[in-house]
Amino acid sequence: MKTANGIIERIASEQSRLSGKRFNIAVKNKITFLLRLRRLIKNDLREKTHLSLKHSLRAWRHGFMRFHYKTYGLDKSGDPAQYVSDFTFMMNHYKINGRFDELVRNKYAFGLLMNLQGIPTPKIKGLIIKGTFYPLDEARTLPASEFLQAEIIPGEHLALKPIWGNHGFGFINLARDDAGYRLNNESVSRSLICGMVERLDHYIVTEFMHQGEFCRRLFADTSNTIRLVTLWDAETSEAFIARAVMRIGTSRSFPVDNFKAGHGGLSAMIDPDTGELGPGATVDATGKSLWYRHHPESHSPIQGVVVPAWDEVRTRLLEYAGRFAFVPNIGWDILLLDKGFSILEGNSTPGMQVLQIHGPLLTDPRIKRFYQNFHGQRF
Repeated sequence: MKTANGIIERIASEQSRLSGKRFNIAVKNKITFLLRLRRLIKNDLREKTHLSLKHSLRAWRHGFMRFHYKTYGLDKSGDPAQYVSDFTFMMNHYKINGRFDELVRNKYAFGLLMNLQGIPTPKIKGLIIKGTFYPLDEARTLPASEFLQAEIIPGEHLALKPIWGNHGFGFINLARDDAGYRLNNESVSRSLICGMVERLDHYIVTEFMHQGEFCRRLFADTSNTIRLVTLWDAETSEAFIARAVMRIGTSRSFPVDNFKAGHGGLSAMIDPDTGELGPGATVDATGKSLWYRHHPESHSPIQGVVVPAWDEVRTRLLEYAGRFAFVPNIGWDILLLDKGFSILEGNSTPGMQVLQIHGPLLTDPRIKRFYQNFHGQRF
């Protein structure tokens, strides 16, 4: 009995220390929030949206950056309360997944976990830390020059990207053929590649996944991915798709399909039942949304095109979300292949603009209930 009491007391003591750590994490999150708020305000003041003072004040009152307020067309019509605002997103989204937020944001850790779950994802080769390569399956390290020699043999094609990051920033498409090295599809010297790798820090190295014919027809120069957001419904104990969009690159967004305002990428909404695409949307430097039925450069049709094998994609993603029920909010980045698909990464706080340019999220009762369950807020 004394032994049992001792164990209970020890566990209670350990839990107390863990509570202290949680307090430190809460403080860290508050500091992070203040820094984000500062950056949000600075960015908003820097953007030239040409909004009137009336609409600028209305945007701020409802928690929106003026840029996104204009992107959503709220300067013309619409109810701001039906949208997830920038302030709400910044205040609450990192809290939804709790400590697992860090797991999903870490592309290396989440990639390994997806692989363990049998989810199709690019093979991880290793990490680059301060210019040194750490292979996943070997107990050794390689400086940049040896990494190029050992890991990038002729015929090899790799993707390098920051472990933590978004919007495709820092993405590197690195290949080698009989003619030499290629960086983002351009021929470069070995010395240039070596110097670049030496400057990389906290980068994940994976195999490069080649998109299928459907995506190539949309725009061949970038990998065009589906962003599919799943939420966990605590009342029904099942995942559902909050929204899915097809992200399509342009010459301005190259080498990725970056939709982030001003970077040129397109977003086309996917009908969750049929897989049919709506028109592609992009945003100019003032926050104005522009819409295309055909790709502005490849001229390939967008609106009305149906995502191949959509039923399989939808079914399997809901299954995968169920395996991660303890992570209730995930944005999945999916690359369609000629056979099947690959999940390139997950996102713990998937951006709202690429989703809500197609309309507000909170008109869906399930999504609204999801946020209310987590935050007790009246949206």
